[in-house]
Amino acid sequence: MPKSTTQLTLGVGLIVLSQSALAGGFQACPTQAFIIQTPSSTTKTYGVDLATGSYNILSPDMGRTAAYNGVGFSYHDNYIYGWDYQSSTLGKVGDDYQIMPLSISKDSDAASAGNFFVGDVSVLENAWYGYRKNKGLFKIALDDSNNYSMNIVPGSKSKATYNITDFAFHPTDSYMYALTNGSVGRLIRIDPQTGTATTLADVLTSSGSNFVFGAQFFDPDGNLYVSNNSDGNIYRVNVNDANPSGELFAYGPSSSSNDGARCALAEVPVGENVDFGDAPDSYGTLMDSNGARHSIVAGFHLGSLVDNEADAYASPLSDDSSDGSNDDDGISMPTGFELGETAIILVDVTGSDGYLNAWFDWNINGEFEASEQAIFAEAVDNGSNTIYVEVPTWALTGDTWARFRLSTQQDIAPTGGVSDGEVEDYQISLTETGVTVNYYPSSSTYTSIAYEDLYPDQGDFDMNDVVVQLQFAEYIKDNQVRRITIKAQLAAMGAAYHNGFGLQLPGVARSKVKESLVTLYVDDVKQSGNPLEEGQTNAVMIFTQDLSDHVTLEQGCQYLRTEVGCDTAYRTTWEMQVPFNTPISTSAMPSFPYDPFIFATPNTDHGNIAKYYTDGKNPGRKWEVHLKNMAPTDTFEPAYIGARDDAADASLGRYFQTESGMAWALEVPVDWQHPIEEQRLDNAYTDFVDFAADSSGQTKPNWYLNPNNQLVFGNQ
Repeated sequence: MPKSTTQLTLGVGLIVLSQSALAGGFQACPTQAFIIQTPSSTTKTYGVDLATGSYNILSPDMGRTAAYNGVGFSYHDNYIYGWDYQSSTLGKVGDDYQIMPLSISKDSDAASAGNFFVGDVSVLENAWYGYRKNKGLFKIALDDSNNYSMNIVPGSKSKATYNITDFAFHPTDSYMYALTNGSVGRLIRIDPQTGTATTLADVLTSSGSNFVFGAQFFDPDGNLYVSNNSDGNIYRVNVNDANPSGELFAYGPSSSSNDGARCALAEVPVGENVDFGDAPDSYGTLMDSNGARHSIVAGFHLGSLVDNEADAYASPLSDDSSDGSNDDDGISMPTGFELGETAIILVDVTGSDGYLNAWFDWNINGEFEASEQAIFAEAVDNGSNTIYVEVPTWALTGDTWARFRLSTQQDIAPTGGVSDGEVEDYQISLTETGVTVNYYPSSSTYTSIAYEDLYPDQGDFDMNDVVVQLQFAEYIKDNQVRRITIKAQLAAMGAAYHNGFGLQLPGVARSKVKESLVTLYVDDVKQSGNPLEEGQTNAVMIFTQDLSDHVTLEQGCQYLRTEVGCDTAYRTTWEMQVPFNTPISTSAMPSFPYDPFIFATPNTDHGNIAKYYTDGKNPGRKWEVHLKNMAPTDTFEPAYIGARDDAADASLGRYFQTESGMAWALEVPVDWQHPIEEQRLDNAYTDFVDFAADSSGQTKPNWYLNPNNQLVFGNQ
């Protein structure tokens, strides 16, 4: 490869240059990205296919023994420009990949700035810009090859505080963009006229070593690609998005010295030899979804076949079905997948040794989540390999998908480009046998929980402020509970105050719950958000922050189903599904009905007495009412214990009862006829007094079957 011959005479701010020849420019707007590194004091050029991260050496020696950095591709003349550390000046590179230092004059700020490792060529003007922290933003116009002048952008020195190792010009809006280095990759926009940097968003967070984004470049759609020096990972951020975020896009070459250049007006093509998966596109399959894709390398793949695609054929339009050639032939699953059991995976590898990663959509939500990776960089050899996968007990039953990725790259994601290997997607079925369901009170009935919400005063004791009906189901195998389902429906609400509704699992640590899979449905509509409450020792699930949001009253009615003529057939329903990370012994589960409770809706008034114990503030989650002798949650205000009518004693495990044994919440294991408004429970059910006074619960346990029909709802 020919090299330029140069003779340098250094003066104050001036380099005088003579050269024998200059190579021609690159083809117009090449699609590849150029990565320039300087390992062992030899500057090299790599060509990178951004779609897969595959790369090849374009030049093993660019004719310099020091770094070439701050590089950018000029759309105006098809040359690469960057800072030549060996000559401390701007260097120009043509299609022979040899660095030719240019003669430039410098103003005083430029002369004192030293070398540059941040730079790019503008798309809208023929000029190179370079940046140094605490030195400023500098510009070299490239129109006149006989008069290169380097000058500081006025006012930029005081603004040069951002920590970056490269930036790139947007293809259309004239600004430069960059991701900052450190534990957080922060997207900034830089005005080349002033050097002012505007923070747009935090788009990446490192879970390990700090980011150092030495190479950054654009495509014409406003996607910024950044290469992390330490591992070569290429991330993509669309800076045009209102709320930009970063995603791992491909895996490229890593280096401690790393810079990149690319024509920002060139599309990112897929390439000629690329293999895609074929699961539905929700899993990340098509190129537009950053689908899983591998450069095809002869003699290294799963099974005996691998085919090349310009883009994925996502199910149900799989190319395996359309072309009659099924290249998904590297994985066999002879045992099937039963919840809680071990599945055997047979992996057939052709060619060299590599690593297998695999994901299973255990919760059947159409995505491969991080928690669903089942095979982690498992070393596999040429030929047959056997791998065991534990099917989690919290998985759902039904048809779902699995993705297997073979590569020499160890740690990869379920999406994005890889430079070798193959991806194979399979539809599988998850089954469950030997599981029994323990219902309470039965599979067709509900138990009623009634509350008085004037705690710690006994109040009017009509026990109809909130009446909720509940049904529980525990899914059990080998005397271990895998998951529970709680159904609830609002039976009555005679409260003027706003109350929320939740349920605690006493003795079941919050960490026991598979948090990401807790689901809540309201009137059969799945809710967003996480019902599992944070900051609790026990598992605490919130059904609603305000029951009033679920009440529609008839005209003239103040309360729901506690006044004559205020009945309704409609009842809001909830269903919550709570899977456990690992099964819980039936002996360790709390007794039914667990611990349902009400609490004061945050930021609403709950009376002066309630506020007295929370420094005059609305109590919110600090105020709760539980069933008799059930301990409150961690958010409860202890000052309420033993206050006013409450005779609780935490040391004795006695909670939420008066001296006479009256409680603020009670369970009635039937579809209960609750008292009408302002009628005391002990008047409507005279047997209740004797029942409450007996702590053993043996006296008149069926008190709820003998009402005064004139005082209970529905019989007036």
